[in-house]
Amino acid sequence: MKVMGKKKIKIDKKLWMHAICHLSVVPVRTRPDQDDPQVSQMLFGELCYIREKKNKHWYKISTLDDVDGWVQTTQINVIENKTFEELRLRSSIALEIAHPVFHDETAQVIVLGSFLPKYDGMSLHMPEGKLIYNGMAKGDDTEITLETFIKIARRYLYAPELKGGKSPFGIDNAAFVQLVFRYVNISLPRYASQQANLGQAIDFVDFAEKGDLVFCANDDNQIDHVGIYLGEKNIIHVNGCVRIDRLDHHGIYNTDSQKYTHKLRIIKRLLTEQNFISSTQI
Repeated sequence: MKVMGKKKIKIDKKLWMHAICHLSVVPVRTRPDQDDPQVSQMLFGELCYIREKKNKHWYKISTLDDVDGWVQTTQINVIENKTFEELRLRSSIALEIAHPVFHDETAQVIVLGSFLPKYDGMSLHMPEGKLIYNGMAKGDDTEITLETFIKIARRYLYAPELKGGKSPFGIDNAAFVQLVFRYVNISLPRYASQQANLGQAIDFVDFAEKGDLVFCANDDNQIDHVGIYLGEKNIIHVNGCVRIDRLDHHGIYNTDSQKYTHKLRIIKRLLTEQNFISSTQI
């Protein structure tokens, strides 16, 4: 939806070109310039809409989680609308921190959280053809336990903090939460302030349960940080790196510096028993 004055103009995304990320990790920048900061990233297998082209080198895109930015034309592959819709509904998710996919005699390493289009347990399908992936993955219809959900979150431990990052080699707090929740088929917005609009509010820390989202505010009382509650007053979040700290009614207490680093604003519950099944393990 674009706004011009007071009149809203509806944009039909079906008229846009579509594309898929065929590289491991691709920066999405604020402007079409390699010196500009990244607002987010695309991982292997992620889809996007192409809104505009600038010279031969840049596409302006919108990701499926509504991030707008610029990527180099050589870092995504244009696909047909029909292919876009098929892949949107049929993608598994990589569970390995880093693992190769093979095409002919070449190998390419992809990271945790990457999409595996039309994955059948051994092969996946990209525009360049069939690729082989023999690592662990979460399939379309695979259900996981709450404990496995927590284990997936812990796979990101010690990943360095990186603004706009979405990989185990550089990640920000909102992307960390967004990626972990993908494994239980919950699609979250890209930023913490948007994520805070979802779920059921929990009044007190003592009532929090594993998997709840903990939101913290800055000095202006604006939500700018999120982490996942692990139970027993522990939280996993991104502060310098993905780490586990203590949580109480004041906020997040850094166990190394022995200081509070984030002020608690609200706790939200998105997970229910319907998101899990006790008999399935990954």
